[in-house]
Amino acid sequence: MRQWKVVALLLATGLMVSSVASAQSNDDQLKREVDQLKEQVRRVMEQNAQITRENADLLGRMTAVETDDSLEQRINALSESANFAATTVDSGANPISITGEFRARSGWVTDRDFGAGNDGPALDDDAEDDEGSYTDARFRVAFDFTFDKNVKTHLSLQANGLYSNNGPTTTGSVGLGDIEMYEGWIWVGNIFGRKELTAKTGRQEFVLGNEFQFGNNDFFSGETHDGSHWMWSSDNFDLHFLFAKEFASEFLNPSDHPYLFSGLGLTDGFDDDELYSLYFTLKSIKDLELDLYWIYFNGHAGASFGTLGNHLGSASTGDSFGPATFAGAGKNAFDFYYHTFGIRLDGMFNVAAGLDYNIEFAYQTGNLSDGTNADVEGLALEAELGITFNANNHFRLFVRFLWAEGADNNDTGYIPLFPERHAQATNVGGNGDRRARYGILDIIPMDNVITVQLGLTFDPAAAWTLGITGIYAEHDEDVQTIAGNMSDNLGFEIDLFAEYRHSSQTTFSAGLGFFFPDDGAPLQGGGFVGNNDDDVTVLFYLQTRVTF
Repeated sequence: MRQWKVVALLLATGLMVSSVASAQSNDDQLKREVDQLKEQVRRVMEQNAQITRENADLLGRMTAVETDDSLEQRINALSESANFAATTVDSGANPISITGEFRARSGWVTDRDFGAGNDGPALDDDAEDDEGSYTDARFRVAFDFTFDKNVKTHLSLQANGLYSNNGPTTTGSVGLGDIEMYEGWIWVGNIFGRKELTAKTGRQEFVLGNEFQFGNNDFFSGETHDGSHWMWSSDNFDLHFLFAKEFASEFLNPSDHPYLFSGLGLTDGFDDDELYSLYFTLKSIKDLELDLYWIYFNGHAGASFGTLGNHLGSASTGDSFGPATFAGAGKNAFDFYYHTFGIRLDGMFNVAAGLDYNIEFAYQTGNLSDGTNADVEGLALEAELGITFNANNHFRLFVRFLWAEGADNNDTGYIPLFPERHAQATNVGGNGDRRARYGILDIIPMDNVITVQLGLTFDPAAAWTLGITGIYAEHDEDVQTIAGNMSDNLGFEIDLFAEYRHSSQTTFSAGLGFFFPDDGAPLQGGGFVGNNDDDVTVLFYLQTRVTF
């Protein structure tokens, strides 16, 4: 019995010791947690103190800015106290941005006249020197004045021409001494409280779609329009309204007398060339862009030219409605009034690294004045299909087709407006793509023509692009050559081109083109006595272009 008492006593003692030890352990854990909490509180207090000091410093700076003069005035005061004269700037615009383009292109060409060496007895074989070099350049500087996110103005100045002498006393007829306003417009956004609605008014570029109707001709001297561009842009679609005064036959300074357009004795009142357009782009379909457009050209004056150098009142390939007959200086024989309706599909299929396509169809209808029974009637179809095989080197094979109806009987055929011949927007390259549309020699027309083109481009290195194209072309309707024959044969061209991107601003490019003429080339059979010869026309150019 005694033994059990001893055992019970020992057990009770063990339980008491264990309880005391457990209580001691809990106290130690609680103490550690309290110490950790104190450390966290200390750190938070230090952070709060740092934030308080920073807030006080920031408040002091804000107070100094509020109480001191403006930054502009402070800079001016500092400059006045210095020992030099400083130029001050006072502008309501912020920021003021400067952009531009400097471009120089040197080339060598031979046999561009298609027949000076086959001129018959009237001229000797040395009458025309059709082999030589040239350098043309474009220098453009633009200033953007941003007043707030919804108001901006733009002014760009440009000098464009041929290098011919080393100074301002140049004897060349096309020099770089004249500086003109290339663009000048006012842009306003969030009109009537709608962020979708914007307006741009003034001299400006119109660039829409694949630039089949509206391009900016930026490979050469550029293309601008005096007018307004209103735009509604949402996530699903864009709607553009364009108005442009393409030619005005004013007699008095229109800035001083905007309502007294009496003309130059050729027209009455507002007999000007005007253009109106509605251009709709649907963006809500995946991998597809759909354009629908209407363009109206109101050719009262008959003196406007398109990008191709053709009168907008006639085609350029020598049809019976051409600009050879004039009623007076700067006025075409007929006044043209016509509509252009068009549709464009631009998309991509998930084949290889991308199967892209662009199809555009345009129809023109209208009439002529001055008692003629001729009509403006013409169709045009442009299509391109390209496949990119490798996403790394962008190896792309493409085929392109163009049919533009020629003049037939009393119909004018298709009349080009402002298409882009170089740097057109494509599915792959965008508007910066430097590839020529129908040959780097710019001989193959975009009216009265059927042409097929096959080409490829690839990037052998990250900064390089190389390409080759072959183009065959003939006239849709026969044209009369200088020798009096009728022909629809135009010729074919082979081009090689390369581009090296030295930096994000600087690009070097080169092109080599060979055109093999036929009887119907160029647009009106030459311009010299006799038939076109079979000499191959060659053009080689090197270009340096800096944009900023």
